[in-house]
Amino acid sequence: MKVCIVLNGEISNYNKLKNHILKENYDYIICADGGANHTYNMKIKPNFIIGDLDSVKEEVRIYYKNSDVKFEKFPAKKNETDTELCIYLAQKLNATNIDFLGALGGRIDHMIANINLLYYVKMQGIIPRIISDNEEIYIVDNEEIEIYGKKGDVISVIPINGDAKYVTLSNLEYPLENYNMKFYLPLGISNVMIENKCKIKVDEGSLLVIKNK
Repeated sequence: MKVCIVLNGEISNYNKLKNHILKENYDYIICADGGANHTYNMKIKPNFIIGDLDSVKEEVRIYYKNSDVKFEKFPAKKNETDTELCIYLAQKLNATNIDFLGALGGRIDHMIANINLLYYVKMQGIIPRIISDNEEIYIVDNEEIEIYGKKGDVISVIPINGDAKYVTLSNLEYPLENYNMKFYLPLGISNVMIENKCKIKVDEGSLLVIKNK
């Protein structure tokens, strides 16, 4: 079950992300509050709009109300962010994969919180990913994953939650094998794909993997 959560961060290329949404053919699209303005601009109909709804433009609210989109309004003063509420709904919908759009840009505190929530989603047994105009962000946790792209795409690998032990990077310009990456050193920044697929492996720990297209 693939779910797309659209947030209220920056989106500069609506055509590119609209094409991504259509290509992925998500089972559900959930907007976090002002994320509805983005789907409206992309002429995409979401299934749900969630939050305190203070950032949804009035014309967008009216349009989606008349389009039978489900609204779930929450108080402005609450413990959870709108993003968290969307994640909880996605869990109820039995999501196996969650892609976040509009998660970057704008307020840096929101951006960092959204990136950190990838780890929470991963710990729930759901595969998370952030998609922007130019980046894809993944979490690797005690596992190996394959990243598909194009030769020349830039890959950055950053430890989170402490040191990452026995890291192996394959099909990259600067490979590693069973390397212990320190949490506080940016060794994995700006690597380069030398084929259309690379592999990222960590035996003990977690990595944030960012592909710049």
